[in-house]
Amino acid sequence: MDPTARAAIVTGVAGAVEVREYDLPRPGPGQFVLEVELCGMCGTDAHIYRGRLASVRFPALLGHEIVGRLAALGEGVATDHAGRPVAVGDRVGVFPSLSCGRCFECQVRRRPGNCPDRRPSYGFASPADRPPYLTGGFATHLYASNAGTVFYRTDLPAEVAVLQEPLSVALHGVERSAIRIGSTVVVQGVGAIGLMAVAAARAAGAARVVAVGAPGARLELAARLGADAVVDLGQGTSGRRRAVFDALGREGADAVIGTAGSPESFTEALGLVADGGVLAELGNFTDRGTVPFNPFSDLLKRDITIAGVYGAGPDMQRRYHEALTILERGGSPFEQVVSHRVPLGRVREALEALGSGYALDGRDVVKLAIDPSA
Repeated sequence: MDPTARAAIVTGVAGAVEVREYDLPRPGPGQFVLEVELCGMCGTDAHIYRGRLASVRFPALLGHEIVGRLAALGEGVATDHAGRPVAVGDRVGVFPSLSCGRCFECQVRRRPGNCPDRRPSYGFASPADRPPYLTGGFATHLYASNAGTVFYRTDLPAEVAVLQEPLSVALHGVERSAIRIGSTVVVQGVGAIGLMAVAAARAAGAARVVAVGAPGARLELAARLGADAVVDLGQGTSGRRRAVFDALGREGADAVIGTAGSPESFTEALGLVADGGVLAELGNFTDRGTVPFNPFSDLLKRDITIAGVYGAGPDMQRRYHEALTILERGGSPFEQVVSHRVPLGRVREALEALGSGYALDGRDVVKLAIDPSA
């Protein structure tokens, strides 16, 4: 194992990204070091880069969708979270957050995100200029300093295994939207989370799934992942609504999963859900502004449910494991989701692409992944 590691450090809000070198730590009891193969880059990373998540301080090492090979194991690390033996060289996916699992919030309220002993999540720990270092995935190595870090061994290709974390978020959205066998579903937005929501809705038994978004390449992939019909954003608000209803064969869906991430898209989603249905909102992960809302006509009169979906949510570790089982079952072209593999030296360029236009190297971005070996 190389005694040094490199990491792409965001120095400030929308600032320079420097590739810095660090000495590799020796893992202590319950810890391990991972050689990162791929780390997905998502919209949250772009929001952090723009200073929209106040809890993250700079300089920061981002990246929380992490897959790689075990490089060094501390004392007591002999199995993954499912109890399967692991050894140096095994490929694993790493769940970014860790709670104590014992307190009132974890066991009674089932809100591990509110755990008073919750450790900083990988890709969100900051600042990066003090130990422990190498706590994010935009690096050649991850130092899993949280004893008890949840990880699972897998034989999936890295470009599929890296989807485990975003698929766990989509599964939270599917559960909150109460999709069941026979449901009609609209997925609004066909970025990586939206594409995973299409696959998750299909796995949950939806009878008809309509995906709304752009560009065309993403819509084509949504169809391959399970959407029965796709609707292009270019039709305009009224045209999209009519096209969605025509594709559903009725005036509204049992469930709408919003992943587009703007206040305007949330307002539009309200008009796509059927009376008595559920709108599960995933996309507005950071504060993008407010919308006009009438509690009587928009909510009560229509008897709809609006469900907030924040990350993988409660039972996040269960969903992370379920995501792996879906990916390992196969049957869908998950290997086509990662459209760009970007080296550490281009992290800032990739973050800028996610914040403006979603295009890189002359191609539309479906899913960006940082490849530290590139």
